[in-house]
Amino acid sequence: MNVLVTGGAGFIGGHLVNDLKQNGVKVLGIDNFSPYYEVGMKRKKLEFFEISGLIKDVDVANEDDVRTLFEEFKPTHVVHLAAQGGVRASKTDPKPYLMSNQIGFLNILNAAEAMKVQKFIYASSSSVYGDTSIAPFEESEKLSAPKSLYALSKLSNELVARYLPINQTQRIGLRFFTVYGPWGRPDMAIFRLLACSILEKPFYLTANVEVQRDFTFVSDVSKVILDVLNDTFSSPAPIILNVAGGRPYTLSELFKILSSLGIDIDIRSADVDPLDVKMTNASIKALKANNLSVPDTTLLEGLKSTWEWMKKQDLDDLRNWLDR
Repeated sequence: MNVLVTGGAGFIGGHLVNDLKQNGVKVLGIDNFSPYYEVGMKRKKLEFFEISGLIKDVDVANEDDVRTLFEEFKPTHVVHLAAQGGVRASKTDPKPYLMSNQIGFLNILNAAEAMKVQKFIYASSSSVYGDTSIAPFEESEKLSAPKSLYALSKLSNELVARYLPINQTQRIGLRFFTVYGPWGRPDMAIFRLLACSILEKPFYLTANVEVQRDFTFVSDVSKVILDVLNDTFSSPAPIILNVAGGRPYTLSELFKILSSLGIDIDIRSADVDPLDVKMTNASIKALKANNLSVPDTTLLEGLKSTWEWMKKQDLDDLRNWLDR
């Protein structure tokens, strides 16, 4: 198995490349080291995992570079995680969401087909469900109302994967639900809450405390991807899977857990962001039906682990990562 991981310097990608390496799998990661968040944080993560030598600087939006990479590495499996992240940022700077999330997606999928890759596993998002879905969200639901350009880009990826003519490569989309953990993206709420506590800065809440999220710990996500890489699915048709534990928490519950851990945070109200969905709640029936791992790290356990990691970070680094 030769596994290519796009977005290999990213949050989930870094964990996955490390896990593949630890499992003795031949793996190569690529990343364009986008400045969407502090590039130094990505570099430090790669050094921590000792995988810097496994990551090449390649932009998925560059078709020629992608083609050359596939010809040289000859992947048998592709995990496509590269994308411009963030719901909020998509309304202020839309171009990266079109280049990386759509053109880049098509470049990687076309290269995978040309190389006759066995599996093309790609990252989708819980944001595709919008605010009109009935909980728990099922993969078979018809979707038509994404609330942001980011969500739209992910839904369009699913449509391309479903309808672009298939020669040989099986396509498996994974809808990730609010992934958090050590080395998490600094624009995400859990990172910001914990960093604000350590740095004694106020945290500005741009959502109602009754908003619900199906939080998913990053090591559980990596475990699901490893399962999907090794699984023999009964049907060659494109597949969509939720990746979550199916247990949403309100922000109010999240704050209580943080308080129980002795984490003090100065939380201040701010204007509510209209792009935020009210709830994410995954159905896990499809994971179980395919005998795949179901994320089971409790929010308490995951927050403990993330807090212990964050307390080990240099304060100047944290300040820089948070303020970017």
